[in-house]
Amino acid sequence: MLRGESNHLTSKAVADWLIKEEPNLVKKIYDYYFKTDISVSFDSEENTKRLEKVSEIISKNAPEIYKKLSRGEKLIIYIMKSGFGWIVYEDIEATLKIIAKIFHYEYQELAEALDLLFKKYLVFKYERLKNYSFIFSPPVFLRNIDYLILKEEIFEEEDSPQISKDLLSHQLIPLIAGLISYIITYAPRSSENNEIHKIDLGKMLDFFKDFSEKDYLEQIIKKLTRFGFFQKFNNRIIINKSLFDSIVNLSINEQLFIIFLYEFMDKFDFRKSAFMTLKILANYSFTKKTSMPLRELFFHYLNNEIYISLKNETKNLKLLLQQEELKFMFFVKSLETENIAIIQREYPDVISIATDSIIMNEPHASLLNNVDFSTHFKEEKFIVEANYEVIVEPLLRPDILFRLSLIAEPVTIQTISIFRITKESIYRSFAYGIRKEEILEFLTSHSKHPLPEIVKEGIKSFINSLTLEKMEHYKIIQVSAHFSSIIKDNFKNQIIEVEPHTFLIFDREVLKNVEEFCKKGKIAIRYITDFLGEKYSASLIQNLFSHNIKHLHTMKDFFDYYGNEPSGVNLKIDSEF
Repeated sequence: MLRGESNHLTSKAVADWLIKEEPNLVKKIYDYYFKTDISVSFDSEENTKRLEKVSEIISKNAPEIYKKLSRGEKLIIYIMKSGFGWIVYEDIEATLKIIAKIFHYEYQELAEALDLLFKKYLVFKYERLKNYSFIFSPPVFLRNIDYLILKEEIFEEEDSPQISKDLLSHQLIPLIAGLISYIITYAPRSSENNEIHKIDLGKMLDFFKDFSEKDYLEQIIKKLTRFGFFQKFNNRIIINKSLFDSIVNLSINEQLFIIFLYEFMDKFDFRKSAFMTLKILANYSFTKKTSMPLRELFFHYLNNEIYISLKNETKNLKLLLQQEELKFMFFVKSLETENIAIIQREYPDVISIATDSIIMNEPHASLLNNVDFSTHFKEEKFIVEANYEVIVEPLLRPDILFRLSLIAEPVTIQTISIFRITKESIYRSFAYGIRKEEILEFLTSHSKHPLPEIVKEGIKSFINSLTLEKMEHYKIIQVSAHFSSIIKDNFKNQIIEVEPHTFLIFDREVLKNVEEFCKKGKIAIRYITDFLGEKYSASLIQNLFSHNIKHLHTMKDFFDYYGNEPSGVNLKIDSEF
């Protein structure tokens, strides 16, 4: 990958320049910075050493170099620094005119500024075969001037600080665990007497009213339902077991990404230009704590869109700008609708690229700046009381909290949450893959104090008194692969396929109907009586997870690709994108 990895000047950092194989240009750069007239070298290793020396002198003198730049030169450098280090162009004159219009500059001033930056070897051209070419500034320079860039010098005005909206990122994990436990506890397992069973949304919202606003809670429920974490079968809400196992094993950042950003990125088909624009806005909001002018964000959106476009894809420039402006407005409105960002409007109910600004909320800005949220969730212990209540303090590790939510019922979900272990909660947990021996092991290993003897013996009694033959809550059956689709079609929304040809049935009446149907059709049924010890395929679970999170790999690639460095220091080349 042709980019500098850190501030340490090694031969790898010289790749920032992309020009060590161009001997004449290396000579000119070296002569300019060292006031010499060295001979041209065709030795790649020698050119690497020369550029390394140039990198050192730029690194040391970057502040002085930047201060001597004109206002127009600073604008061009600012645009590169606040983006990904480059500006794409088809025709450089047309691009400068767009910049002049968006940033309220004179075209001639920018043309002269760019010419001076070329002569000072602070900006270079990079021509691509399939995609549009771009100009870039070496990251070694951009990295060392960040604190020097003052917007009032460039725009003759300073944006007023805005406070981003805190979306309870630290309380979100306990809230989701509470939802899981509530749904498991109150989702019925039978439909005797033809009762209509479903989760009463109003009651559920009331249960959590002291912890979260109703509107916000409804948004979270809808996101998790659309994503597939919660599923609805025959008027019942259940937890998708396979997805649950996979989500618990994700990092906290990935879990938060799924909740806060997955749906938005899915709306834009995980298009790289949309993600790149999000990164730029996140970096601006995170570092400057101010709102970004929409006209500035629009230029970056346009720059990113053209960057990934193939040559000859675009029409004439005017038509391109009109099309991209419409797409950008939809992009911005979606950011506001999804509570990812707040638009500072000059006129209510109207969005103006010319006058309005935007700031990204939390935790979105932190997530996109690769802040490690796991540092906030280090607690691994909870308190188990003799009355079977479990007291959970803030910032318990999510995987532990989610597992607890399968075993215990919620009593109150607040900053300090309380769960209660009951015979029913233990029985229900078996339907979600919790093994008999796992319950005491889990509670013992994560209890702050020795597990109360009355709790230990009580749980043993609950477990030992249970046999699947006595359980009327569910049955699991398997049929031949040849008849699996027939069963699914005839009992749609009445049974749950937990893996291929394997079905979970909550209703005794439904089970009776399935048995009669199979008897008539001469379809053999296998009853899984040892569900607690059944080994489900890890690869199957992963496939189900990948199916539901169809772009998770893309999201990981994005984070891996951009690394932990802020935007503005990485240069992307065709083959690396």
